[in-house]
Amino acid sequence: MKTNSKEMPIEIGIKRLSLLKEKGLITEEIFYDAEELLLKSEIDICNK
Repeated sequence: MKTNSKEMPIEIGIKRLSLLKEKGLITEEIFYDAEELLLKSEIDICNK
């Protein structure tokens, strides 16, 4: 996976979402929706 200084790896984004979920700041539904969008965006970028 290629990143520049302004991009964050997908794994770090998912880890941050997990922390928010654990702290009760987001629901499981929001977590899974956001995780799905992150993974889909990575697939879309790789396909281009």
